Amino acid sequence: MKPEDINLWDELKKSVQPFNSDKIGGELPPRLKVRRAPLKPVTYCLDLHRMTVEEAYRKTLQFIEKHYKIGSKKIQIITGKGREGKGLIHSEFMGWLDTKTLKQYIREAKWTNDEGAVDLWLKKSK
Repeated sequence: MKPEDINLWDELKKSVQPFNSDKIGGELPPRLKVRRAPLKPVTYCLDLHRMTVEEAYRKTLQFIEKHYKIGSKKIQIITGKGREGKGLIHSEFMGWLDTKTLKQYIREAKWTNDEGAVDLWLKKSK
């Protein structure tokens, strides 16, 4: 800044008082408070519609292992509900998560989307 700009600023500081403040003047230049929106974690999604139970299990295992290895925090798997809530994949899915194979990767599981999808929070990879 040029010296004349600094002098001008000093004169301005003497005459201006911020709202709701007893202080006159302030820093040169005034500090701005920037509030940033918190980052939302990226959610990766796997859709199991139109798969057989065997295909769905294999894809689920591959998807969870992949995202565990790359360090994803949250993933979503869409199981669908089936007709009248009697879908085969939907009914077997939580049993899959209780197996030793998948339990090692999953910290928490929660049904969402009117129980047509599961949000999974993964453990930290070692």
